[in-house]
Amino acid sequence: MFVRRAVWPLFLLLGILVSPAAMAGKVKAQTFEADLETSFTAARGSSVEFENLLGAIEVMPQPKGREVRIRAHVVAESTEAVEARRLAQQVQLVRSDEGGKVKWSVTFPDARLFRMPKTGVASVYSKWLAPLVKRKTISTRYDGRAVEIGNARGATAVSVTVKIEIPMDLHVSIYQHVGTVEANGVRGDIALRVKQGELHAGRLFGDLHVTTEGASARVWGFNGDNLNVETGSGNIELVEIRSDSVRIDSARGPVTGNKILSTHVEASTGSGKVLLEGLEPESMTISSDTGDVELATELKHTKEASIRSATGNVTVRLGTFASFQMEATSTEGAVKGSGVNVDVDQFEKNTAKLARGTGGAILTVESQSGQIVIRPL
Repeated sequence: MFVRRAVWPLFLLLGILVSPAAMAGKVKAQTFEADLETSFTAARGSSVEFENLLGAIEVMPQPKGREVRIRAHVVAESTEAVEARRLAQQVQLVRSDEGGKVKWSVTFPDARLFRMPKTGVASVYSKWLAPLVKRKTISTRYDGRAVEIGNARGATAVSVTVKIEIPMDLHVSIYQHVGTVEANGVRGDIALRVKQGELHAGRLFGDLHVTTEGASARVWGFNGDNLNVETGSGNIELVEIRSDSVRIDSARGPVTGNKILSTHVEASTGSGKVLLEGLEPESMTISSDTGDVELATELKHTKEASIRSATGNVTVRLGTFASFQMEATSTEGAVKGSGVNVDVDQFEKNTAKLARGTGGAILTVESQSGQIVIRPL
């Protein structure tokens, strides 16, 4: 009897400990969703800016008229439904014109710590964001205050997905601090910026300026005057580019490109690899401080090219017919050639001179300590 009376209080205690009240940390999150919408008229050539803290911005064309239409979908999450609703209702679309520019932004609740709602993480724009914010805390300044985005306990869970329809021929600036930017089918002077996340731009016309800090950037089907892509540590991918000028700058991330037709191409990385195929500019300057450089070209339009890596290897794959003159030098590494159809073929340990036909492109290939390899496509 003594044992039976002792065990019963023990089970009672366990029941209390695992009761719903004791498991408050596992209470199902409550979400509240809301939609916002506004529009205004923008004259041709005017400037429009938009800024969002956490979520996504999608930019698409407005084929008729001069109306800019902005739609925002808000997702807020909390342990209490009333609190989730209160957070969502604090989110607004706010306009503040300055210096002749129309600027719109999303107001977020007055907090210092934010995270993605679970509903937001499952969205098509933000599936990648869950591992990002679990891996690190991202600091930024928004609406005049310092904020952090991560997965901290007690962080305010709010995200906003914005869709913007814009008419042609505007100066457009988009800044998504943490999240995704996607722009498609727009013509004008477009500037896209992401601090952390991903950026996708396709079938754009005019001028395009892409800037990221830790976000990857992919641009495809661009046709215009100037393309400028800069990133701190994210990947850069360019596909089917036709532009008078192409400038690529990556501090640490790799750069890949395919089918780039341009008057001048300048591509540089600090430590990432550069791989450019189907590259047909009139002139090009390709370099990396510590990464490898690989280039494939028919030399159909090229008049001059400088290709170098300070400490990485350099591989140049050349077409069969175009005329060219090349000098390749590696101060501490070897210079090798294999299968290239040339008229002049002079190889030494650290240098090589190759020539085919008369005139044509003037190519300079250099590496301080890496290997240089010249081979056919």
